[in-house]
Amino acid sequence: MKSFFSFNISRQRIVFRALLLLTLCFLLNLHPYSVFGTELGISYEVMIQGVDEPRLIELLQSVSDALALEKDKPPATLGLLRRRVDRDIEQFLKVLKSEGYYGGRVTGDINAKTDPVKVTFQVDPGPVYPFKSVDIRTTQEGVATTEKPPDLAELGLTLGQAARGRAILNAEEALLRHFKKRGFAFTQVTDRRVEVNHREKSVVVIFRIDLGQRARFGNTEIIGLESIDEAFLRSTIPWKKGDQFNLQLLEDAQARLIATGLFSTVQVSRGESLQQEQFLPVNITITERKHRSISAGVSYRTDEGAGVNASWEHRNLLTRGERLKLDAALSGISLSAEGTFFKPRFLRNDQTLRLSLRLADENTDAFDSQNIRSAVLVDRELTEQITVGAGLAHKFSSVEQMDETERFSLLSLPLQFDWDSSDNLLDPSRGGRVVVQLAPYQDIEQAELNFFKSRISATRYLRLLEAPSLVLAGRASLGIINGASQMEIPADERFYAGGGGSIRGYTYQSVGPLDEDDDPIGGRSLLELSAELRFKLTDRIGMVTFLDGGSAFTSTVPDSSEDLQWAAGLGFRYFTPIGPLRLDVGFPLDRREDIDDAFQIYVSIGQAF
Repeated sequence: MKSFFSFNISRQRIVFRALLLLTLCFLLNLHPYSVFGTELGISYEVMIQGVDEPRLIELLQSVSDALALEKDKPPATLGLLRRRVDRDIEQFLKVLKSEGYYGGRVTGDINAKTDPVKVTFQVDPGPVYPFKSVDIRTTQEGVATTEKPPDLAELGLTLGQAARGRAILNAEEALLRHFKKRGFAFTQVTDRRVEVNHREKSVVVIFRIDLGQRARFGNTEIIGLESIDEAFLRSTIPWKKGDQFNLQLLEDAQARLIATGLFSTVQVSRGESLQQEQFLPVNITITERKHRSISAGVSYRTDEGAGVNASWEHRNLLTRGERLKLDAALSGISLSAEGTFFKPRFLRNDQTLRLSLRLADENTDAFDSQNIRSAVLVDRELTEQITVGAGLAHKFSSVEQMDETERFSLLSLPLQFDWDSSDNLLDPSRGGRVVVQLAPYQDIEQAELNFFKSRISATRYLRLLEAPSLVLAGRASLGIINGASQMEIPADERFYAGGGGSIRGYTYQSVGPLDEDDDPIGGRSLLELSAELRFKLTDRIGMVTFLDGGSAFTSTVPDSSEDLQWAAGLGFRYFTPIGPLRLDVGFPLDRREDIDDAFQIYVSIGQAF
């Protein structure tokens, strides 16, 4: 009895200790086959053979359990390893079909005689199957209709191209959008079939679409409105009651409301069912954001010194989306204060009235200027990317250059064209921008002084790599003043080159015509060129290499006989929610003795251009 009792106690202890060990493994997130540094799972290596296309290899690797679990969770037995391999074979076949390889074959071999065990997938993609035909038929409550489907090009399909799964799914989405933009709010795909002909090695896609009843816009209810005038809000709605339903108009309304900057959330949704006379109600649910905000920033440039700026903004001053923005800035070369008032939907829904007043005291190596500028401008949005503006401006200034002080009272008619297809305001990686500024000037106190000033600037952004992110950015700017001689034009209206927003590496305004003391005097024309390679090391940290060049010229157009000044440099970027923090160090490549420093440093928010 004593011996039997001792045996039971020992067995209970073993069971208890085993349970305790498993519990510790679970709590410590240890592999159940790894205790005290001893790995009991099967170590193996994976190879995928038979595929040369890098993209296809990457897709196969991304769905492989055998690869994903290879290091961290080795299987306990060969049987478990075989289960992983078999699951991968199923996933590989799905990947092949999604890429148009409908006749592909996959085998998986396990060689247990090697150490580590070798797992080899033999993939035979076979030929890519193209689209042979696409059959689209529409019904309305089960009855065939004559409603014309979109062209294949509109669906992103081309007969003869690879029958990839993503192209088929995108075509289905495009089909639904096509009919929902033409009044059929409840369009559904009742059947989607992909018929594969292995003998012909081709694919036929069949879509069956039930359109449902055609709908018209009904009542529009606005939910969540607090301080904003409802009539103003309704003026942004691009439809009227009774108009044919169009999904695109719902999306346009949401985009317009977001663009006002008045709301933290905007949701535009249709009703779930039709009402009498095929009216379909629409709900606009909004959450107003705080209408007042204060912001501040700092900057540093070796040629301008430290700088600070602050702004205050009210985005709903008179309850109809009017904006008032007050800005103040101080640096080693200037002190300025500016107020700007924006009146949206001025006379037309696509127009904005802009009133501005700016006071500035500028003290640069080129000139000293105390000036007041006021302007009345109207901006019209031609498209989502194109805006034009025109108006009337007046600038009164007292300008000192080369120990002479002159006063000017300039009346101008500024015209502006803006095209912006970039994907981000502070950190663009695709698209581009073009800005054209034209303005005739007339001094209302000196009738003989008049001139015409124009400038065009273009930037382009090209993403070379997605991961890691690599962006090539380029900028070119051309400025021309004609109608007056160089010294007749006010010094604070001439063109200057050099500095953080121009040619990094050269002192502010120092590139171009100089007087006997090597102080800049400005020119009648300007040419600037820049290129950057922007490389993102992590989500937060990036590096930049850049090359800047250009000059200001005495002549009315850039003089090809004069050399441009070039500079190169390196930059550091720290990406924050409000934009990248920028640190650039520029080195002049054409350093002029007693004029240029060895380098210049620039610190600010946002990319250089």
